[in-house]
Amino acid sequence: MNKFLLCLLLVCCFSASKGQQESLRMVYPFMPLSINPADAGAKGVASITGIYRKKPLFQNTGFITSSQQYFSFDMPIQKESFGIGFLAFNSDQSFGLASGGIASNLGLVGILSKSFSLGRGKYIRLGGNLGLNQFPIRSGLGSAVMGTSWGLGSSYITENLQVGISMPTNNLANLSWPSANPIYGKMDYLLHLQGDHTLKLGTLVRYISTISTTQIKTDFNFVFWYKEKIGVGIWFQNTGSELGNDAMLGSVEVPLGHFRVGYAYDFLGKNVNTTMSGSTSTANPDLNTGFHQLFLRYEIDLGNGRIREFRP
Repeated sequence: MNKFLLCLLLVCCFSASKGQQESLRMVYPFMPLSINPADAGAKGVASITGIYRKKPLFQNTGFITSSQQYFSFDMPIQKESFGIGFLAFNSDQSFGLASGGIASNLGLVGILSKSFSLGRGKYIRLGGNLGLNQFPIRSGLGSAVMGTSWGLGSSYITENLQVGISMPTNNLANLSWPSANPIYGKMDYLLHLQGDHTLKLGTLVRYISTISTTQIKTDFNFVFWYKEKIGVGIWFQNTGSELGNDAMLGSVEVPLGHFRVGYAYDFLGKNVNTTMSGSTSTANPDLNTGFHQLFLRYEIDLGNGRIREFRP
């Protein structure tokens, strides 16, 4: 299995031209439901997750800060044969417009999944989502636009391996967004080390095909868990930020009973920063600072014993 994982990582290590993505999809390190609806209820506990992204962390006089909020909830039902959940998000910087402006985004996504047992701790999960998105326009021409989306996903889960494929954002092309229908492939593998340490290895591949171009980008992540007490990770996000630039996150997670808290920072800082110019804002590439990302999760025991399991 280790050789298979290494080969897959080497084969996937390439990328094509830049492209942007809806901001909801880039927070998958702490919110995997944003990529694959099949993950709803997969952990066997009721999970409430909140993410707050801000750049810069403190206000600079004369400059515009960017803040984004993301929220997810999911839980298993019907003796863990189904999962339900939803995503809610509010971003003032969702993606760039062809006109040169920046679209903010407010949305809600409902999620349903179904689990099929293959025996010996192996499962196949199928999921779907329906979303409603509002895109008011900032720094550009146009008014608020309402759009709907739907998505599908599947995953194969064992004790140490999870592989999934999904298309979470179909039907967003009416928002003049050229990469509205990406296909994601995602894999996570747990490597148990001596001393009760765990190394979580992962990769995410995003495939986009349009009339003019085909794009494949690959992310990699490594999270080391010290005795299940603290996790330190690095995330190479070649799929990048909402505006298409690469990102490299450093992350720290700490479980505190039913809670888990975390922090991440983008060390590349290639996200567009903006300065005030009258009533509009313009991009200033010389003001590269990374997003700070604060993470909080609360898990609820459903009486099935799963709350005692380690969930890296």
